Amino acid sequence: MATRVNYSGLVIAGVGFFLTRFTVTLALYDDPVRFYLAGVVPLALGLGLAAFGVALTVADVDASLVRTTALWCVVGAGTMLVLVVLTLLGSTTGDLPTLASLSSRAYFSNFLIGGSVGGTLTGLYASRTRRQRGELLQQTYRLEVLNRLLRHEVLNAVTVIRGYATLDVDEDPAAERVIEERSATIERTIEEVKYLTRSAGRGPASGGSVDLDRCLSESVEAVRNRHPTARISIDTTAEAVTVRANERLEQVFVHLLENAVVHTPASEPAVEVSVSATATAVRVSVTDEGPGLPETQQALVETGDIGEFDDPSAGFGLNVVRFLVESYGGSIDADTGESGTTISVVLQRTDVEDTGLGTINPATGVRPALPHLFVTLVAAQLAGVAYGVTAELLGGSVAAIGVFYGIQNEVVGWYTHQFHSVVFAFVFAGLVSLVPTRYRNHTPTYALVGLGWGAFIWLVAAGVVAPVWLRLLGIPAPVPNVSLTLLVNHLVWGGSLGVLTAWGYRHVAPQVARLGRRSTAGSERT
Repeated sequence: MATRVNYSGLVIAGVGFFLTRFTVTLALYDDPVRFYLAGVVPLALGLGLAAFGVALTVADVDASLVRTTALWCVVGAGTMLVLVVLTLLGSTTGDLPTLASLSSRAYFSNFLIGGSVGGTLTGLYASRTRRQRGELLQQTYRLEVLNRLLRHEVLNAVTVIRGYATLDVDEDPAAERVIEERSATIERTIEEVKYLTRSAGRGPASGGSVDLDRCLSESVEAVRNRHPTARISIDTTAEAVTVRANERLEQVFVHLLENAVVHTPASEPAVEVSVSATATAVRVSVTDEGPGLPETQQALVETGDIGEFDDPSAGFGLNVVRFLVESYGGSIDADTGESGTTISVVLQRTDVEDTGLGTINPATGVRPALPHLFVTLVAAQLAGVAYGVTAELLGGSVAAIGVFYGIQNEVVGWYTHQFHSVVFAFVFAGLVSLVPTRYRNHTPTYALVGLGWGAFIWLVAAGVVAPVWLRLLGIPAPVPNVSLTLLVNHLVWGGSLGVLTAWGYRHVAPQVARLGRRSTAGSERT
């Protein structure tokens, strides 16, 4: 079962933060040009990489993308580390230089930042390539399924029609009826092929809104008419639920129910349909008492792998079901045990209030989508400025934050302060996703979560972690180090972050999402 957190993103964040800390410690120059080029630029790259890793940790993105990116980030940093060590050994006749002498060679250590950033970019490109390869594979499966539809339904129907067309209607009255039925089969198959062809690549955008209870009732009634001995029970939710789909959703349930009935050897096959709903999605499970779904058919349901093309045992019905469900933005999985098989379809609800958090992942719940992370980034910058202004008015100094990175400098202090603001803001976006749906779409909720998160940071990060960090640097500091001034600063930051994020989610994120869809559509046309 998927989780709400992509833990591999923490690897990227850790690499970026550690390498930045190492680099800035070495890059202490009196010359401003050298300081900015060898100190501030790597600082921006490294802390930017760390913030990017935190964003991937909480974002609604594919976990495999985050894992691949983290792997390449480590490979890039490790490869550059080997080159740096070999270069240092070669320049010092085999003896490693001391830490003090490394300050004159800080550009070597900056290579580590470049290697990790380059590795991250390579990982993103590799993930994109893998995704495109997967899409091409799915298109191949789709073409094979369409070919099977044409071969199985159309060619078989044509063969029957040809046979009955040679008969005299007076001698065989059933000939006309059979020809009409087979002609209707051909017509339905052509419509099916046309729909599957047109829906290819559209993703979850296709589909309207369907009453799930009515669709299930009609599907069960249709299967009962075809199989009168079947015992089909339905356990639905008490509330009326509508899901994102179209009129072909009934075809999905009819096929799953009929598949369960046909493959149960009992004279009166028993099939159970259960429906469970969450705040954002609905899971419909069809359970039978048959011998269990073969591994090839289970792989077909979960991955779309239809195996050998000419294998007659691998039908196309389950794959058509999978295509339809995916076109609605849902998912399908199979669980096979000794007592039978359960095939579950997860669909997105359309009868719930918009949460403002964008893309809903039925498997993991609600996580911030990329447009909302962009809003969070901008809100974090503004909230960081609000914190800094409040600190200056109350007699504090943001420049002092640079001490944690080896130097007390106005530029370094403000940049690292804004970095902290962004990282904590991304965590805030993840916390908001945990709020119950009925409260999540209200500005006071965001403000309260922001104030609570700011108070927590004041108590733990500023009160305990910061003074311990200073002590490790040789700077005396009391533990815990809590003050009313710092509390006010963090409450200003948390409150402004919550209000700005709520406003941005409601008004800015939809615009960013539309621009992203237009850009994607334009690149696909190109």
